[in-house]
Amino acid sequence: MGSYLPCAATSLHLLLLLASSEAAAAAAAASASLSAGGHRRYHSIFNFGDSFADTGNKPVAYAWYPLPSNVMRPPYGETFFGHPTGRSSDGRLILDLIAAGLGLPFVPPYLAHGGSFGGGANFAVAGATELDAGFFHDRDIPGAGSKFPLNTSLDVQLAWFESLTPSLCGTAQGWHAKRAAECEEFFGGSLFFVGEFGVNDYFLFLKKRSVRQTRSLVPLVVKTISMAIRLMKHGAKSIVVPGMIPSGCSPPALTSFYGRAGPADYDARTGCLRGINELASHHNSLLQDALHELRCCQYDSEYRSSLIDRSV
Repeated sequence: MGSYLPCAATSLHLLLLLASSEAAAAAAAASASLSAGGHRRYHSIFNFGDSFADTGNKPVAYAWYPLPSNVMRPPYGETFFGHPTGRSSDGRLILDLIAAGLGLPFVPPYLAHGGSFGGGANFAVAGATELDAGFFHDRDIPGAGSKFPLNTSLDVQLAWFESLTPSLCGTAQGWHAKRAAECEEFFGGSLFFVGEFGVNDYFLFLKKRSVRQTRSLVPLVVKTISMAIRLMKHGAKSIVVPGMIPSGCSPPALTSFYGRAGPADYDARTGCLRGINELASHHNSLLQDALHELRCCQYDSEYRSSLIDRSV
C-alpha cells in the first residue's frame, strides 16, 4: 500500500479534551460521594493497568531488564509536579484527579514507594499487557529478540496485590473467619480499578498480524477479566473496569501504520484508523458482556451492582 497519513491533529486534540472532561466529571462525581459530615465513602484506591494510570512503576520495572525509561526526564511532569514522577504525562493522570476528588492522596506506585500502602497502591506499569508476556514471546511477537512485553501483566500485578494483602489486613489474632472479616471490612471500603487493559496486547499483535487476525485475540483478552474474582474473595465491592479508548486516533497507532495503510483505511472525517477503532469497539462490546455475566450470574445481589461496566 502507498503511504498516506491524513492530518488528524484536530481530532487528537478533541480526544484529549474529551479525556480531560471525563476526568473532571469523574472527579466531581467522586467528590459527591463525600457526605455532608465529611465522611469518606472510600478510604483507599487500588489500581491495576498500564501507562494510562502508572504513577511511577515504569522506571523500576524497566530497570530490571535493564531498559531506559524516558519518563524520568523533561517534559514529563513539568506542568503540575515541576519534575518527572514516572508518569507517562507532563502532569496528572485521570487516576490522580479521581483520588483528589475523593479527598485521598495520589495513589503511590507499588514498586517505587517506600512507605505505607494503607491508603491504597498502584500496580499499573506502562506497557503492561492483559495476557502474560510468555504468550507473546512464544509466538515471537514482536520479534527480533525484543524484551517486550515485560513481565508486568494483569496476572503479575494481581500477584503483587496478593503479596501486599497480609500487611494491610488479616492480622487479627484468632480463627480464620475473624481475619477474613477484617479484610472484608478494609477492602469493602476501597475503590478498585482494573484497567484499562488491551491496547498494548493488540498493538503488539499488530506488529506481525493483520487487524482481522488481531480481532480473533479479543475474546481471550477479555476473558482474563475474570481475574477480578481474586479481588472479590478479599472483600472488594467497588470495582471499576474501564474500556478501551478509540486507539486508532492515537499517535502510536498513526505512526506505526504510516506507510502500511492506504486512504481507505482512514476515517475521512477524523483521520483515525478505522480498523483499529473498530477493534476497540469490539473489545468494549465483549467486555460489557463479560461484566454483565459477572454482575448478574456469578455473585449474589450485594456484588451485582458493584461491578461498574462503563466502557468508552
